[in-house]
Amino acid sequence: MCEMTKTARIGPRALLTALLLCAPAMIGAPAAPVRAADTALVPAEQDTGVVLDLTRQNRFNRLYSTGYKYYEIQEYASAIPALRACTGMDSTNIEVWYLLAMCYFQIDSLAGAREAYETILRQNPEDETALASLASIYFQQGEMLLVLEAYERLVEMQPENPEYREFLLSLYRQEGDNTGMLRMLQQQVEADPDNADAHRRMAEIFARQGDVEAQIRSLEESMRGDPDQIGTVERLARLYAGDPTRIREAADTYGRLTRLRPDDPVTWRLRGRFLGKVGEPDSAVVALVRALELAPDEMRVYSELAGIHLDQERYEEALFEVERAIAFDPEDGHAYITWGDILQAQGLAQAAEDGTVPYEAKVILEQAIEKYRMGIEKDQLAPEMRLYAEEQVTRLEPYRRTQAEIFMYRARDRTIPPAMPPGSEPRPEP
Repeated sequence: MCEMTKTARIGPRALLTALLLCAPAMIGAPAAPVRAADTALVPAEQDTGVVLDLTRQNRFNRLYSTGYKYYEIQEYASAIPALRACTGMDSTNIEVWYLLAMCYFQIDSLAGAREAYETILRQNPEDETALASLASIYFQQGEMLLVLEAYERLVEMQPENPEYREFLLSLYRQEGDNTGMLRMLQQQVEADPDNADAHRRMAEIFARQGDVEAQIRSLEESMRGDPDQIGTVERLARLYAGDPTRIREAADTYGRLTRLRPDDPVTWRLRGRFLGKVGEPDSAVVALVRALELAPDEMRVYSELAGIHLDQERYEEALFEVERAIAFDPEDGHAYITWGDILQAQGLAQAAEDGTVPYEAKVILEQAIEKYRMGIEKDQLAPEMRLYAEEQVTRLEPYRRTQAEIFMYRARDRTIPPAMPPGSEPRPEP
């Protein structure tokens, strides 16, 4: 027994406080709180408002003293009958109920301890110590709805207590109660708008609900409170990247991420991709070259460079980068699809204003179909890229040459000697 519990003639609430200080917290739940008033010496003869005659008072004191002495020598089961007799004489004496609760707890009788704490709360609903102890018992008994109700009440009583808040949030998460979690987190951000952690947690809930816009708003608020939190910046960049209307934000956010992770080639590659999409090809090339410096074998960088050149209609440079990517990794399906994009752009660029496509352009578009199909066959290709390539093949199929067009082209291309002009025939030699 620790030093605090060796003190003679202290009241049962003080004994509870001492035990809570000396013993570990309930498994999975915060320890019951300790108040300054709980550590004061409380006489067994405390006035409870019930008038006892002298004989009954003496008997009450003897029973209490007996129960207390058994408690001191850790014979908790022997203490219980005397203390139960005390409650029969004075059911409103909270100190007796506290000591009784501790005895039941020590002999692993959760039902007895629960009865004692519930009795205390009926008499004093604002007793935080009893409520926290009762919540721990509910938790051990697996009655999660009662645990939730108890911790919601504790958070109302002590909104600044971080242990109560965190445990209640974990309970909401365990029960899948997104509404309860959002309510708590919203209260936190209303009290502290720069609470980056609360905003980030709200974003996680919105992500589970599939609400992209709300997720973006929460992450933006989280970044204002903590602009250098890498996980938040990265998640926000990815969300921007998935929205065609937020390409500028994606480029800027990946730029912030390169400052936080200057040695990450993937971040530099994505930064380059989106700079190219917002019409900054020179800055995009600088970012992609930096990615290559950090990871010379990162084949996708060559595909990204090809895409930048393609956007600028620099087809020869784009083809050069794609060929480099495939030379590094012949199984790079993304590179073949980029090759198809380049050939498609070259072919459609030759289309007339009325939409007709010349024979030579159709030959190029058929080559584009072939490259797309080669990319589709690669195992490493991401599902969304495979779907994109299939859509491009379907789009280009109508541009295929017909057998009649092939025949006419070959006939036109056949070399025929020109006819001799009249009067120009060679004269026979004499």
